[in-house]
Amino acid sequence: MGNEETDLFPGWQNGDPAAFSALVRHWQAPIARFLFHYVGRKDLVQDLCQEVFLRVFLAAPRYRERGELSAWLYRIALNVARDRARRGRLDVTPLMDFDIASDLPAPGDRFERHETSQLVCRAVAELPEPLRLVLILRHYENMNFEQMARLLGTPASTLKSRFTAALNILRQRLGHLAPDNEESKK
Repeated sequence: MGNEETDLFPGWQNGDPAAFSALVRHWQAPIARFLFHYVGRKDLVQDLCQEVFLRVFLAAPRYRERGELSAWLYRIALNVARDRARRGRLDVTPLMDFDIASDLPAPGDRFERHETSQLVCRAVAELPEPLRLVLILRHYENMNFEQMARLLGTPASTLKSRFTAALNILRQRLGHLAPDNEESKK
């Protein structure tokens, strides 16, 4: 964590709105991205983010800086999403995170890319929660296994196994999307 963030702690913990605003500005995009990939519903991300930062604000007096602010924030975000799911107000749906390039040559190519993205997103959304979570943290949040271990309170070796299992399941479910060996030799 950088010195700027560390300098925000005293003000943030004492209720300084400017310090808290700076903290939110710094962390809102990463937390929103994580929540989007975890719940797969863009329409819920803003509400979930607001709840995350409300919890952060309320917990300020209890927070003890140990150099793990990111793990603490992601843990709160994960708990917010899980709490919402337990209350029955969160259906995880396939992620619709695709970015169709405007310079693709033909509409058929764009359609095929869109269709492939939907299949991949659906396969990710159907993974069991522990596997999906590790895949999201590793692939979308670029966390290493040690960071994930601190966040989740799970040994890094277990997380590596879950990541491998997630990839294997995706390979099985999406193997038909890989180009045929004969075609790739041409």
